[in-house]
Amino acid sequence: MNFTEAVKTCFAKYATFTGRARRSEHWYFFLFVTLIQIVLYSWLMTKVMGPMMEYIQSGGDPQDQDAILGIMKGVLTTPPFIGFILFWLITLLPIIAVQIRRMHDTSRSGWWILTYWGGQIMTYIIPLFGSVIALAGAIWFIVLACQDSTPGTNKYGPNPKGIDAIGSAGF
Repeated sequence: MNFTEAVKTCFAKYATFTGRARRSEHWYFFLFVTLIQIVLYSWLMTKVMGPMMEYIQSGGDPQDQDAILGIMKGVLTTPPFIGFILFWLITLLPIIAVQIRRMHDTSRSGWWILTYWGGQIMTYIIPLFGSVIALAGAIWFIVLACQDSTPGTNKYGPNPKGIDAIGSAGF
């Protein structure tokens, strides 16, 4: 599966939490989302840093939290911020769905994605310790997601590669 096919498939299976997903489907969609987020985040940062630098260069106090907060509030209505939030909302379900299908492809329950998402949530609850949990969970999820498909049909469906024999190659 190539990059374009993977993106199309993930959007076509927008909230499909059943079945299996190949590594290429999962990682190409992850790459697509990451690249778009980098572009949107960079655009957003230009809208934040420009006014921030103007404020500081005009003699503003960078430690003045009220002034900085005022600048940040102005950013919340800009197209980059709205675009970033909308893109995140639009891609959240397909990301979760493809992660669950990826776990199914390795004969694991979709609940294994909580090793990643649980850690991300913990960073907001317990910042320092949560970050350690998030990092460990992300690394463990990457290890699971990088594993090859279970050959043949498993309890989640047929192999998306169409491979039935153990030892068959394919990405």
